[in-house]
Amino acid sequence: MNADSFHRLAKVLADSGEAETIEEAQARLANYGVRILLNQRFEEDIAAQIIALTAINCASRSFMGNVKIEAQRDTVLTAPGFVGSRLSEFAEWAGVHPTLDEQAQRWPVIEITALGKPQIAEAIHPWSDGWTFGINGQTKPGGALIPPACVAAGALAVSEAFSILRRDNPYAGRRALALSLWDPHKTGSAVDAGPLVGLEVPSAWLIGLGHLGQAYAWTIGFMTPVRDATIFLQDVDEITPSTLSTSVLSTPNLIKHLKTRVVASWLEARGYKTALVERRFDQFQQVGASEPRVALFGVDNPAARRVFEGAGFSHVIDAGLGSGYRDFKAIRIRTFPGPSRAADLWANNADAPDIVKASAYKALLASGADPCGVTTLATRSVGAPFVGCVGAGYVIAALMRRQLGLDSFAVVDLNLRDPAVCDAVLAQHGEFYF
Repeated sequence: MNADSFHRLAKVLADSGEAETIEEAQARLANYGVRILLNQRFEEDIAAQIIALTAINCASRSFMGNVKIEAQRDTVLTAPGFVGSRLSEFAEWAGVHPTLDEQAQRWPVIEITALGKPQIAEAIHPWSDGWTFGINGQTKPGGALIPPACVAAGALAVSEAFSILRRDNPYAGRRALALSLWDPHKTGSAVDAGPLVGLEVPSAWLIGLGHLGQAYAWTIGFMTPVRDATIFLQDVDEITPSTLSTSVLSTPNLIKHLKTRVVASWLEARGYKTALVERRFDQFQQVGASEPRVALFGVDNPAARRVFEGAGFSHVIDAGLGSGYRDFKAIRIRTFPGPSRAADLWANNADAPDIVKASAYKALLASGADPCGVTTLATRSVGAPFVGCVGAGYVIAALMRRQLGLDSFAVVDLNLRDPAVCDAVLAQHGEFYF
């Protein structure tokens, strides 16, 4: 088994011991899937389309293409970046494959409606209203269009569907959640609206263009850039088969293409100017005088993280995701400068989890597999595109707060297993500079 071809969500089943072998983990995941029901108002509502496109994209990657889309017609899309293309064309691009009705009937349903009463009461109902988003419990028409909230809503619905399939949370599919990207420490009925104007994307760096970096690009692709804004894209890696299961802009025909080129093509088609930096981020890098001084980090590398405050950025937004089968739904957003220094937070490299002892890896070793290869496979991170897309919503919201000159949140902590429990600490201007 090649580590670069193993599905990152199948690792949940292998690492947890739910599957006795790698083959069983892959086979069990191959039975997972979701039905996505789109009502007739879907084609009239851009917010509903962004929610649906995100849900389809995340679900197809998470469930090996097992997505049953049920719509009254092959809608001509009006969402930014997809204007004039058909729903069927998008589904093909996202890797959705034909599914037997009998098989799909066992899968959870995500119902996406623009207005009106849901058709299936027991379905997962994602929604967005300005900066607020959630699942279930929302019956009024959607409010102002804020794409990061739409992206987060669609991804949250897929997370809930995965929990239903895996049976790892008794509340999954039965709870109503309301969250705010703008004011993350408020949840449920306490959420309130953020500003609805001046929300153009400024020049910025996207550093790390895998799981998180592509989720950032997917999200801002639905937004409008500031005039003459340039997005600097930094990475050195190519698309690999395992990238397809976590990174929302990667497709099989792009394997072995540089991630910088893939993301640049995506953003340029949506009106952005891009600049490519195809070198590793390290302690020697310095921001040029004419380059943006804001960076969105998506690099799962302690060595890079602990030196980014010395690169000359005035503002860094860093997202970190859980990497093990127990915590892969965890999201932590930090902004810098902040109450803690990056060099202190990531002073040491994270210890690799001792999961080679899981039954699936023992079986590989017993079959004569190369021990080094088994260790490489075992220590690869678990990853899910729906976690990255929810995280991207919070990161882009933090970017918009900065763009409007408002206070930043020093830390936002949440876990999609129980997203109603969200810790967020607001940093005052006295602690941060811009």
